[in-house]
Amino acid sequence: MFSIVGAQQLSMNQVTENMQRRYEMIDNVVAGFSQQVKLGFSNIEQRFIGTLTMKKPKMYRVESEHQTLVTDGSTVWAYSRANKQVVIDKYKENQNSISPDQFLLNLPSEYYSTLLGRESEGTRSLLTVKLVPKDDRSFIRSVKLWVVEGTWDVRRIVIVDVNETETTYVIERLSLNTTINDTVFSFSPPPGTEIVDLR
Repeated sequence: MFSIVGAQQLSMNQVTENMQRRYEMIDNVVAGFSQQVKLGFSNIEQRFIGTLTMKKPKMYRVESEHQTLVTDGSTVWAYSRANKQVVIDKYKENQNSISPDQFLLNLPSEYYSTLLGRESEGTRSLLTVKLVPKDDRSFIRSVKLWVVEGTWDVRRIVIVDVNETETTYVIERLSLNTTINDTVFSFSPPPGTEIVDLR
């Protein structure tokens, strides 16, 4: 259970600087996560579990029960198991797509950040940070992060978009700077998969 605890005050700049220093020391990440999606304007909830493998600068692989999303920094593969279909496209960053390392490891510069307070979870102290996009046309309305004070690991992320859909990621386990082969960041569709190439 979370509770507000009093302790030494940190500034948002100090939190940002600590997270930035940590980000610069990290080459790759393997994270296990759970994901809960509450669809806006309805009571529908979806829950998934998955794994994120990421390597700087822009390579990542996200695998869940229903979908695999892979990029090597130039090509993106989005594979749906249910539809037996893979969509292939050029990698491009835009406001409607969220790169996993955007919030897991660092605070993106295109957001205003506010330190909301400090909470306790067992023996850990978690700092709560709210991010609001500087561009009022952004698909994302707000992001809230729970950051472990001292290690600067992000343990939970809540993203609200313009459709009032709320997506919560809870990081269950985290491994940093392990050996990851670049072949992880390419995708070969299983036999019988429909291929939609948008490049």
